[in-house]
Amino acid sequence: MKSIKAILAGSVFVIVVILILQLVYIFVAVAYNALASDYPFLHDIASYFRYIVGIPAFVAVMFVGGYITANVAAMENNTKVLLYCMSVGLITAGGMIYPALETANITTTGIVIFILSLLATTAGGWHWQKDNG
Repeated sequence: MKSIKAILAGSVFVIVVILILQLVYIFVAVAYNALASDYPFLHDIASYFRYIVGIPAFVAVMFVGGYITANVAAMENNTKVLLYCMSVGLITAGGMIYPALETANITTTGIVIFILSLLATTAGGWHWQKDNG
């Protein structure tokens, strides 16, 4: 039962924070587009914004989600905690990529982000174990 609570806690944290960050991104994008209408040179760098800010923020959220999962699991067995963290990465990243696959093909960036999410959640769990073990 503790494992389900751990996976649920990590997954809910990641999903809620990512949704909040998406809302913030929309507000920032609208403000940026309003600013770019006055300064045309800003149109050239708009596409890089999501890579420069979005991917590191996503990875940080996934890391914290893995840390929370390991904290809730609080087990002595390192392998089980890391498997729970990987499960959170699979659930959340898979849940974000799956709806996109209905209308588009997966890209190299999508694969990289999926792998980064798995690594980040696992690293978060590993970091918790290192701090508390």
